[in-house]
Amino acid sequence: MSRGKSKKVQGTKQTLEFVEEEKKLHVKQIKCMNSRQKEFLNAINSHEVTICSGTPGSGKTFLSLFAFLKMLEKNQIEQILLVKSVTQIPHEEVGFLKGSLEEKLDPIMQSYWHNIDKIIGEEQRKNLITKGKIKVVPLAFIRGCQYDNAGLIMDEVQNISLDIFKSLMTRIGYNSKYIFLGDVEQCDLHNKKDAALSKLMKIFENDENVGIV
Repeated sequence: MSRGKSKKVQGTKQTLEFVEEEKKLHVKQIKCMNSRQKEFLNAINSHEVTICSGTPGSGKTFLSLFAFLKMLEKNQIEQILLVKSVTQIPHEEVGFLKGSLEEKLDPIMQSYWHNIDKIIGEEQRKNLITKGKIKVVPLAFIRGCQYDNAGLIMDEVQNISLDIFKSLMTRIGYNSKYIFLGDVEQCDLHNKKDAALSKLMKIFENDENVGIV
């Protein structure tokens, strides 16, 4: 319950306090478009770690957010953490953007915001961010932290190395799930041999503890 505004009753010393009931998160239902999307959602629900590679527009980010928002709605997790690997483009480095860290990251996180708004709407999304239920975690800051009761999504995994992936895997806390997304065909690293995603797909392809789609 959250407290609303107080209002004084005219002609008396009495003050009425209106109590507004806290709005519950409402996540609309979706329908998978093909068997691979169903396979992806099943992998998320049944594994602690899920790794997915797919072409742009195949629904990776949308389905990941939907799965975690449903878990948030059912109180199965307490927060959603959003991470994105960003390779620097000449003259467009994050450090050159004006504003706070949140303001610098906002343009980079638009793909997340766009998909969340399609699932729960902009108002609910902003409300969850205000409450700390949805957090943006810069990749450089996540190492050294451990997150419990959380769902973490990391996009653009084709642009990180295996060493960074290993450091992230050790951050999984109690009752948490991690989803790693990317496209093996879109690596932006200078040395593409360092890209983690294609290696991870092979390393874990026969591991029952990790979902691979």
